[in-house]
Amino acid sequence: MKKEQRPQNLLTRRKFLIGTAGLALTTVLPACSQTAKNVQTKPTEPLISSITDRELRVSCYWVARGEHEKSYALFKKMVEATTDFSWLSRGDRVLIKIALNSGKRYPATTDPWSVHCMVNLLKEKGAGKILVGDQSGFGTVQWTEDLKEGSSRQLAKTAGILKVIEDSGTEPCFFEEYGWDAYRPAIPDGKNHWKKPIMVPATLDEVDHIIYLPRVSSHVLAGNTLGLKLSVGFLRSDSRGEFHNGGKQFYALYEEINHIPQIASKLRLVVSSGRSVLTLVGPNEGPTAKPDYGLVLASDDLLAHEMLAYAWLQWNRQFETSSIAHMTTGSHTKSRSRDNKQFSDRMWPNKDGPGTPPIEYFEPGNLYNHPAIVNHLKRMGGLPRNIAVEELNKQPDSSVIDYLKRQLKA
Repeated sequence: MKKEQRPQNLLTRRKFLIGTAGLALTTVLPACSQTAKNVQTKPTEPLISSITDRELRVSCYWVARGEHEKSYALFKKMVEATTDFSWLSRGDRVLIKIALNSGKRYPATTDPWSVHCMVNLLKEKGAGKILVGDQSGFGTVQWTEDLKEGSSRQLAKTAGILKVIEDSGTEPCFFEEYGWDAYRPAIPDGKNHWKKPIMVPATLDEVDHIIYLPRVSSHVLAGNTLGLKLSVGFLRSDSRGEFHNGGKQFYALYEEINHIPQIASKLRLVVSSGRSVLTLVGPNEGPTAKPDYGLVLASDDLLAHEMLAYAWLQWNRQFETSSIAHMTTGSHTKSRSRDNKQFSDRMWPNKDGPGTPPIEYFEPGNLYNHPAIVNHLKRMGGLPRNIAVEELNKQPDSSVIDYLKRQLKA
């Protein structure tokens, strides 16, 4: 087919987010002046009150700033505390799903160091073919039946991830490169909010296991982008259009991607490097916190990982982000619906319809009340009875882990 000409006034997501956030926010800003990091913040009551018998666990360790490359032994110990790898047989094919929304470097994308560690560990455990990849955001990679613009491969190179993948001897896997027809329809298990089957890469049918390697980051539309939202990178552009046009179901839609059989039956681990945290705006731009001790975490349960990663994001927002940054970006929480409408109406125009409906507004408070987490809890039948946090070493400031554990208590 003849390649479409891109409209001159097309507003890419990246340009839009830069415009709304302000270029000044790309600078690392000084932390707020805090007098008591052990302040007893009391979260609001959770929207979900029922409690299940689920006992979840998340492992983690602390790494001093600049010392991460010396911590592979701790990384390995953390993952082994999470899983015994009984699911992995020698020669199995594994897909490591990274966060590559843009070509920005970590923490706007997955930490290349965590990719290196995860690949090495999988090889030690006997994995066969290892694929590492993603499909970048539609504002940077616009591949449809007729239009091919942008490259996830090039963005991975710019972000410093491609070299790590290639040097490790694994196979880069950028879904758009397989072509429009290399996607298969999928439907989330149980009740869901998708109107059409979700189009996901056939690669998901070809691997034995999936490992999520997200980052800890704010997101101007979703509030955060951690483990649950990582699944959006599997979507073909038409399914991404349905997602962004989902209105009040925006958060439920991305949470439900994780429940398609091709993912739910194969997802083994979720591992995040929180050495650095993009605390506000996001997903590509915003103030970055680099705490004295970063948090690296892993779980075999999406919710357990989500909650500790979210708590760590909130801690860095509160204690490692300047008051100036908060004042500059505070309005973005209230404008996320407008921002999504402007982006979506331009990217996926619905000439015969009313345009993009508003997405649900929420204020950060009790972490369990994030709309995507609420949807997950409903699917799971309620809150977990407990989320146990296993620290493999100790943070010098005990008030930090105390804060995180308080946030995990519903």
